[in-house]
Amino acid sequence: MKELDLYDLIQAAEMCLVPNVVVPKKFHVLKFIKYTRTQRPDTHLKSYYNKMAALVHDKKLLMHFFQDSLSGVALSWYMRLERLGGCFHQAIQV
Repeated sequence: MKELDLYDLIQAAEMCLVPNVVVPKKFHVLKFIKYTRTQRPDTHLKSYYNKMAALVHDKKLLMHFFQDSLSGVALSWYMRLERLGGCFHQAIQV
């Protein structure tokens, strides 16, 4: 089995779920309410979209930061997805 070099930038880029995402220089990482499966998924998504309203036009940024709003099993599910080259709405359909 090939050993993974954690400092290899090319390998790190290949692990990224959202390829070629560009985060604006003045963007401040937002604090999200974590989805813990105790609330309704649609309520969580509405909350996430409201928080990201200024960036709703940038689907790659929406997909990139969505993982920051998840925890536990939901985060594990999201991290197992294939790279998200398609639509964010398709990725969140279960």
